[in-house]
Amino acid sequence: MPLDRDRLLSLDVPARRAAYTDRDVMLYALSVGLGAGEDDLPFVYERGLAVVPSFATVLAFDDSWLEAGGIDLATVVHGALDITFARPLAPAGTADVGFSIAGLADKGPGRGGIVLQEIVIDQDGAPAATVLSTLFARGGGGFGGSVGREAPAVALPDRPADETLRVPTDVRQALLFRLLGDRNPLHADPAVARAAGFDRPILHGACTFGIACATVLAHFCGHDPARLGRFAARFAGPLYPGETLAFSLWTMPDGVGFKAHAAERDTIVLDGGFAAVRPA
Repeated sequence: MPLDRDRLLSLDVPARRAAYTDRDVMLYALSVGLGAGEDDLPFVYERGLAVVPSFATVLAFDDSWLEAGGIDLATVVHGALDITFARPLAPAGTADVGFSIAGLADKGPGRGGIVLQEIVIDQDGAPAATVLSTLFARGGGGFGGSVGREAPAVALPDRPADETLRVPTDVRQALLFRLLGDRNPLHADPAVARAAGFDRPILHGACTFGIACATVLAHFCGHDPARLGRFAARFAGPLYPGETLAFSLWTMPDGVGFKAHAAERDTIVLDGGFAAVRPA
């Protein structure tokens, strides 16, 4: 069913206040694979606790507007995330979260419709992060043409990767991650996953994104959240919990470009990835 362009553009989603504790911050770090080594301790131990920058996606997550926008959750998959960071998030507290529809892309009748959301996160009266989140609505095209902003895209270098990394995932990882708010049964219930065309429950795209963020944070930012200025990636395919993420990484001006495959299936999972890394 085509997206209702006028209905979506006229949506008035009030700003909300999101509260979180150090438990949420530590659970997020564990859910994206941190905690196996001593270098990870600042993200999983309350003394001197630091926040994985992509935790901003937890504060930004809100699917309550979908019904008001005329979108069926069953038709939606996450397309991409692109976050700019003004400063690190506090290890606990509240954040003011503003939401708007920044753009709609029409792929044509019978094809997909893309919704670009902009979520602005302020903390202690100052900007902390801006999240651009893309949703792909299957069959949502043909609504009358694209409008507003387009999702930014990253072109990776046309050369062999400068570095590769392999990061294992855990078979329980989706079950952990869903405790942070996104309880879509696609990530837990085998029957729901099969009905959607998957062999078994898949990992949340935002979790795969978080694993990538934690990997870049460790390998290129010295575990310092303040050094990450932007983190972006497009979701190119599903990852099953327990599979290995095989990263290809390129040195680029002001940061690192990347993509990732599910190693066991040699299937692309993340593409068009970029991390803007600030000097130490």
